[in-house]
Amino acid sequence: MPASIHENVTRIDGGLTTTGRPPPSPAHGCFRDNDLLVTISEETYAQVASKIDLQRFAPDQVIFEENDTGDCLYLIAQGSVKISKKGRAGQQETLAYLLERDFFGEMALVDSGKRSAQASAVGHVILGRIDRAGWDLLLRLAPHEVLGNFTKSVTKRLRQNNQNFIEQMMRNERLSLMGTTISSIVHDMNNPISCILGACDIIRSKNQDEVVAQMANLIREAVGKMDTMTRELIDFSRGKTRLTIRSISVGEFIHNLESDFVKCRPIVDVRIEALYDGPIHIDRHRLLRVFGNLIRNAREAMAETERKTLQFTVKRLDSKVRFELADTGCGISSNLLPKIFEPFMTHGKSNGTGLGLAVSKAVIDAHGGSISATSNEFGTTFQIDLPLET
Repeated sequence: MPASIHENVTRIDGGLTTTGRPPPSPAHGCFRDNDLLVTISEETYAQVASKIDLQRFAPDQVIFEENDTGDCLYLIAQGSVKISKKGRAGQQETLAYLLERDFFGEMALVDSGKRSAQASAVGHVILGRIDRAGWDLLLRLAPHEVLGNFTKSVTKRLRQNNQNFIEQMMRNERLSLMGTTISSIVHDMNNPISCILGACDIIRSKNQDEVVAQMANLIREAVGKMDTMTRELIDFSRGKTRLTIRSISVGEFIHNLESDFVKCRPIVDVRIEALYDGPIHIDRHRLLRVFGNLIRNAREAMAETERKTLQFTVKRLDSKVRFELADTGCGISSNLLPKIFEPFMTHGKSNGTGLGLAVSKAVIDAHGGSISATSNEFGTTFQIDLPLET
């Protein structure tokens, strides 16, 4: 059952918008409090500011790759930057998240070497680029202040990286153990699952009652979901997600999500707007799990809020389809927001595994798409872009 087509996407009150537009560009003065420049004089800053090149990066856009030539450093004006290196199965393993007022990329200027890691945008990011001429100007005008700030920041970052390294090793160990355990469980479950599916087929063939047939189909669907869940976790622990791509209309996909939306109603005002109803090529079962997880998270985030609105929007943007899920929940704190797609990160859940969003991102990445989130005290918006052709 296709969703109804509307001309415009509505705006949710309280400052939460589903447009996913990047923030406006800042003035050069926004770098005055950057950790690298905070102690330099106003006169020095005035000369250096003209050398700062403002640059904007979209969610997940790579700022520079590992082993690239380092010819500049960056100051963070808005957003967050993820620093990562290739790890298991060639996947990027996170080393650190850098927030506003921080800087990065300076080591390649100091030693004239290659980039030692990859830097990518988390959400919409605005940076100030300082090339070698600007760096030399800084050192000439305020050597003591800049080197002092540089040393403090690098020392702080080394401490953080040591902690992150320990946490990463523990996380990888847990993922490896999880994959081994689940593989063993799946192996043991194969025979009982085969018996269940075989019994369903016999019951359906021997009994023409419509209700019995519906119940048999429900059992098969439930077993299929169990199989998808376990294989998702196995693939994630191994660092590779295998997809079964099929063509499906957006309307049919939204209809498949109805059971998740039903759990929100009537307490939550669910608004669905499909501005695109054409075909998409996806792994239906995997993406139903992704969106089901996001809808459940949104419902739980609105449990204690007075206003409960869930806005689900689908639209086409050139060669991709954009899904947006916006809630009016409690929001995600700014220090946790950049890390929500990392394994074993939980937010406000006593019984959460911390794997839901990490697995969701792996599935979206395997489709060649992207997922990002924005949040404030009025709620959270998740934006998922999927290519029309996978």
